[in-house]
Amino acid sequence: MSAPLLAPFRGWLIRPEWSSRVIAGAYDSKTAAQRRAIVEQNPLSYLGVTRSHEDLIEGCSDADLLSLSSETLERILKADAFTPSDHASFFAYRLSSPDKTAEHAFDQIGVVGALDIDGLRDGRVLTHENIRPERASLITDHLAHVGATSSPISLTHVAAPEMLEIVTAVSQRTPEVDVVVEGVRNQVWTFSTSETESIQPFLENPVVYVTDGHHRCAAALAGRYAHPNLVPFSRTLAVLFPHDQLRVEAFHRRAADRGVRSTPELVDALGTVGTVTAVTGIDGARPTAKGEIGVYHDRSWFRLVLDPLERPTTLASLDVERLRRDVIGHVLGVNELDDNSGVDYVPNPAGIAELVARCDADGHVGLLVYPTDINDLLAVAAAGDLMPPKSSYLDPKPPSGVFLRILGVGATEHLNPS
Repeated sequence: MSAPLLAPFRGWLIRPEWSSRVIAGAYDSKTAAQRRAIVEQNPLSYLGVTRSHEDLIEGCSDADLLSLSSETLERILKADAFTPSDHASFFAYRLSSPDKTAEHAFDQIGVVGALDIDGLRDGRVLTHENIRPERASLITDHLAHVGATSSPISLTHVAAPEMLEIVTAVSQRTPEVDVVVEGVRNQVWTFSTSETESIQPFLENPVVYVTDGHHRCAAALAGRYAHPNLVPFSRTLAVLFPHDQLRVEAFHRRAADRGVRSTPELVDALGTVGTVTAVTGIDGARPTAKGEIGVYHDRSWFRLVLDPLERPTTLASLDVERLRRDVIGHVLGVNELDDNSGVDYVPNPAGIAELVARCDADGHVGLLVYPTDINDLLAVAAAGDLMPPKSSYLDPKPPSGVFLRILGVGATEHLNPS
């Protein structure tokens, strides 16, 4: 019999007085320069724990990176910024708009717990995106050296009213954490023992889908193999939200044109996969429906309407897959799945202006995509298929620095595991 998919754990919660110093919003919604500036100004930001190579000066080794990440966590722990729990429990976690009357107001509430890593192997946890192995490998090393996780893997499940009723009841109390981070209100409530017992049956063996954190999933699985006798590595931090509360944003792309063509030549090449129309500005190029791609090259905007497919599978019909295969691959000559593809990604919340600025700096081609529908995402995962990396951007994303799960190794070897 398999272990419960999501289990209670002795989580640590950020102390309210430290929240503004420690909590860090979504990592990939910021440029490397922005992340560097935040860490320089605030040495206790959790961005200093989760930093990657591009956040450091050139020539920094993996060992240097992991050492700096560990040092940041040690500073945060020394400051006593988190409150440790003395018993295992679930947590209710709400992400919402501070202004409920805003035009694009959102409100989602889920359960935070410790995810059974074996669920990634036995079919209880379904993934839908390819990953970059070198990125996953670095995160695996990070687990062993830093010895803690704070960015929960985001999961979704087909909404269950009975489960939502329990979580909503928990959230009627005064929250232990109630902070606004980068325009998102974060609220946390600890389940009581009886509430934990009430919701546990719903979390024993549900089928869940990874919506954000595919690299962290791969890293956690590798960590499980590398440390088979260390119980903390058998689980990882995760949050489970109902599917009908999620907002999926686009993850736009940038890629080099291996043909190094002029704009007219590139437009001719794009005409082999669809209909290209010159437009004025971002608004004219922004996709408004499935099958539309916005193209930016050499300060000019175009709208590409992809040719219709005959009898496509769910995966083959997705814009991100057609973009990978027909545009980035066939036209630009780049294999997006290659570790050295050079393709990079700009989430829609970061703004199209950021994509334009990067393209103007290096001459790459900017590609705007229409958001992947959540039901298509679930269908691809259920079919066992994989989309390209960064196929969907769930907004809002849980920040780092609200929760802490201790592994008891590396920088946390002096602490009891969560």
